[in-house]
Amino acid sequence: VQNTSTWDEIVHLATELERCGVTIINTGIGWHESRVPTIATTVPRGAFTWVTQNMKKHTTVPLCTTNRINNPDTIEHVLKQGHADLVSMARPFLADEAFMKKAYHNMPKQINTCIACNQACLDHVFQGKRASCLVNPRACHEKELPPLDDSNKNDTTKARKNVAVIGAGPAGLATALQFAQFGHCVTLYDKDAQLGGQFNMAKRIPGKEEFYETL
Repeated sequence: VQNTSTWDEIVHLATELERCGVTIINTGIGWHESRVPTIATTVPRGAFTWVTQNMKKHTTVPLCTTNRINNPDTIEHVLKQGHADLVSMARPFLADEAFMKKAYHNMPKQINTCIACNQACLDHVFQGKRASCLVNPRACHEKELPPLDDSNKNDTTKARKNVAVIGAGPAGLATALQFAQFGHCVTLYDKDAQLGGQFNMAKRIPGKEEFYETL
């Protein structure tokens, strides 16, 4: 953004904050008004951790890096390379509230990846709407759409039904999965041999390769 802070000013701010007693500094980068993308899907994973690494030369307190970090491999790489002391995430927890549990148990492929589309999180916030997630509609709607667990699982199968779901796009796949988890017999129909629907077109766009991880 034109006339924004210079690097020297940012370093000065960080050193003054440390002098005043802060114990951790977050190095989130960029403005949404900037013409340079910082959090969109086209931005490579961990693209700005080098900024945090440069800041470590000027401070002694732990530095937290962020921006387009959405899987355990990226986190491990950033920390092992010494780019930062901590990593912060927000949108990935909307995409999968069990992110840390799956990472801890070495199940990274089961993580529902944040695809950095910003359509249901940031776009909603900017419009004064409730934030949610395009790949996890239950996010921030947990009271209206409670998750299936041991406390309510038995109640769902009292009237077991045969369910037909037409269309194997993301919505159809999610619907089929939900019905199956509730104990119903589900048959999923689609005219194509490949699952994914129009999402298969979207993931072929350069810069959107992470869409492959949604299916």
